[in-house]
Amino acid sequence: MKESLTPVRMALTASGGSGSATGNLRNKVALKPGHSLMDWVRLGHSGVDLTGVGGVLLDVTPEQLAAHSKKNDAWIAIRGRVYNVTHYMDFHPGGDAELMRGIGKDGTSLFTQVHPWVNFESLLQKCLVGRLVQSNRSTGALPVLNKKTTTFIGKLFTKRDPQEKSVSMDWYQQLGTVTLQFFTLGDFPQTRVMLFTSHKDLTVHIKLGSLLHVTHLLLEDSVKWPCKVRTNCDTGMVEIYFTKATPHMWHKLGSPVEDDGQKRDVGQEPYDPMEVVSVSSVTHNTKLILLRHKHRIMDTIPIGYSVPVLATIDGAEVIRSYTPMAAALDEQFLPPDWSEDCLCLMVKQCSNGLMSRYLCDLKPEDVVNVGPAVGLLQLSVMDATTRLCLLAAGSGLTPMVNLILWALSTGKKKRFQKVSLLFFNLTSRDILWQDQLDRLATTDTRFCVTHVLTAADSEWSGQTGLLNLDMLQAVVPSFTEQKKHDTFVCICGPDQFRESSVRFLGEMGYPEEFYFVFQG
Repeated sequence: MKESLTPVRMALTASGGSGSATGNLRNKVALKPGHSLMDWVRLGHSGVDLTGVGGVLLDVTPEQLAAHSKKNDAWIAIRGRVYNVTHYMDFHPGGDAELMRGIGKDGTSLFTQVHPWVNFESLLQKCLVGRLVQSNRSTGALPVLNKKTTTFIGKLFTKRDPQEKSVSMDWYQQLGTVTLQFFTLGDFPQTRVMLFTSHKDLTVHIKLGSLLHVTHLLLEDSVKWPCKVRTNCDTGMVEIYFTKATPHMWHKLGSPVEDDGQKRDVGQEPYDPMEVVSVSSVTHNTKLILLRHKHRIMDTIPIGYSVPVLATIDGAEVIRSYTPMAAALDEQFLPPDWSEDCLCLMVKQCSNGLMSRYLCDLKPEDVVNVGPAVGLLQLSVMDATTRLCLLAAGSGLTPMVNLILWALSTGKKKRFQKVSLLFFNLTSRDILWQDQLDRLATTDTRFCVTHVLTAADSEWSGQTGLLNLDMLQAVVPSFTEQKKHDTFVCICGPDQFRESSVRFLGEMGYPEEFYFVFQG
């Protein structure tokens, strides 16, 4: 899915003498042609590195910030975050002279005096360098940004040690919204958001390794549920967006509760009762099931992770794992009852499957017990790859859905140049989300899907048969013939399909570190 940029005002004046406290801002200078808000949005999505540091989230000291105080090398700190606004100079309606007043230093107070409601986070999301930190260490010379140069060396900056497992929090607000930002070191940190008494008692759990980081606040005022949670897989930053129950500017985020700031061992996590929101048909034997916590709780599940489902069937406890996934590949296909706090499972009903038959027979308001997410996939193993090949059979599509959306998302770069899905099914009526997959292939040229049927009827004009070496070589480039070894393969399906895939990849020269097999 393409990223959307929240409508914002373009002025980012860092001077109390410019702009209007009412938000009725007028341009102080005439902008050059090609420097409108939409032009700025297009530049942000063009793939140009606006951060100047390769998109790696850094810790920036005041000394380092001060070294970037020129028009052609301009950093500014706002509410604890550091942005490289060099490219924004010519887009600023107040003119570059006004913006320069806050360059090389913390411009929070100046910015707040003029327009505290402006969503600078959306406006400058592609310019984020990192967070502002205090340091007693002396720093060496830092690289200077030249607008004509978009590649930079990050060795001279203060990078965080991944072993620190630290989590820091910041927040910002607009008149009707409040956003919490958590800076983590996780590849895709698991996050749980809980909102209780009077819609003000907020607890956030962020799981990093074996530690649970707790943030517990009594908010200044009530917020609406559900919230939105977005995780940046490039930086590990988690953002939680709330709509205020009553639009007004808060004096502070809230007050810490006793266990705020604690770190706990994850330990044994319980199963949670989740209520069925809806059950809808995907194919003749597959259902899409939406679940929601009985209380105001929302979880983010790392890509490719699964959750165990526990049920008592015919007097015996049965546990089966399923992979949570996006409820659709495009917003227009979302189920009508979907909301941000839903957990979505796609379940194929098998004649001999106790759990699958149990789940497919569920009705709205039924309760299902769901356990904590588990998984082994680390997205960082694909950092150096530009081509992602997905081999799926039947319900093996489920972990691929979120992988596809992630791979096609616009992060610090166009993440993958090519995403290929080789999708096997028995007959045409068994193909999951065929319309959505085919539509995605027409709207994003980086994505292609090849449907293969193992028991096709006479009307099928596509490929047929079981997976073989020739079929795989048509989609996956030979490892030995690649100059850069920039292809990664993911596999999910029945045992025989997984075993065949691994065997053929071995014949094509692929070592184990260049593919990942989801276990059924």
